[in-house]
Amino acid sequence: MADPGVPVGAHVERILGSVTPLAPVTVPLGDAVGLVTAADVTAAVSLPRFDHAAMDGYAVRAADVASARPGAPVALPVAGVVAAGDAVEPVLAPGTAWRIMTGAPVPAGADAVVPFEWTDRGRAQVRIDDAVPVARHIRRAGEDVVEGTVAVAHGTVLAPRHLALLAAVGTAAVSVHPASRVAVVVTGQELAVPDTELAGLPGHIPDSNSVALVAAARAAGAQVTAYGPVPDDTRLLLEQLALAAETADLVVTTGGVSAGDHDVVKAALRDREGFWFGSVAIKPGRPQGAGAVTASDGRTVPVVSLPGTPVAAYSSFRLFAEPALRVLAGQRPDAVVRAILDVPVDVAADRTLVLPATYVAPGRVAQLAGHVGHSQRLLAAADVLLVVPPGDAPLAAGAEVAILPLGLPA
Repeated sequence: MADPGVPVGAHVERILGSVTPLAPVTVPLGDAVGLVTAADVTAAVSLPRFDHAAMDGYAVRAADVASARPGAPVALPVAGVVAAGDAVEPVLAPGTAWRIMTGAPVPAGADAVVPFEWTDRGRAQVRIDDAVPVARHIRRAGEDVVEGTVAVAHGTVLAPRHLALLAAVGTAAVSVHPASRVAVVVTGQELAVPDTELAGLPGHIPDSNSVALVAAARAAGAQVTAYGPVPDDTRLLLEQLALAAETADLVVTTGGVSAGDHDVVKAALRDREGFWFGSVAIKPGRPQGAGAVTASDGRTVPVVSLPGTPVAAYSSFRLFAEPALRVLAGQRPDAVVRAILDVPVDVAADRTLVLPATYVAPGRVAQLAGHVGHSQRLLAAADVLLVVPPGDAPLAAGAEVAILPLGLPA
């Protein structure tokens, strides 16, 4: 029996060994969505910054209205009005009230806010129809976030909700790992840009790998440049790789990594120091490669070389290139997601299987019927890819399995 190749995890570790997080940069909050914090971000001010009204009403001393009941109200003179944004520091005298709007600073001496709904909304004098406990309808300074404490932790992928919090605690710019730059170099003289004259010639096929991998890299948060299709010519390939390395943090190639007469990537790079080409114990996608090239500025740029079959290229990108993108972006490489099998799934004794599947219920998946390893139709119909490790017996219904979700990030 032929050697199935190195384990999937070993190949992932080979690639990750050449990748480190990109150096942090400081960007305005408006440019930070989707990026990863490079350090803890502490609050410059407390949230809220000051005690403020949680409702429109009247700021009072709770003791002054403690006897108020429906049918036996308490009347208080109104000292003034304070609204959100007013540059005043009101003071409440005992036995009086301030008319106050939501978000306005609570007058010194007040310890509660009576909602308008409990009053006659008087302006010179207000009738209060019910008592209010101390601290009711007041948001205290720092009750959400205290100045100097961590508002957003190191390693957080910044979503709109994080940016809103950072703005609220006085942050205008944030230190992040920048978006990685990925070059996708597709090889194969049989490939043609879709909807061109060449694509209709005998022996040529439309290039779907460029479309899929550029889209996959963008979905992972990267900035992407595509090169190719590159003919099966080692000189042309090396020229394209050198060009790609100038502006990339990671280069991904497809095709040309097997044992055929025209496997141009393997032929061009296999004798270079640090490159590896061989078999990985996975189906689809057994032939793989990895290494690094040096850019003219001295940077070492990792290269991940994937097979050219479209389904294998896409699933290999998700398994081997995407963890590298996560590390470049300052994230953990393993974005493990798991689901429960709705029906049994066969396993292979010597290799990991990657199988298209769909959700049959939240958190429950089933393999698509009629699976063929090269079927782009089934890949397009799938919600997830099952990642089934080697084993001696099928995975039973109810077993937990690792999955690669195929939808766009939430």
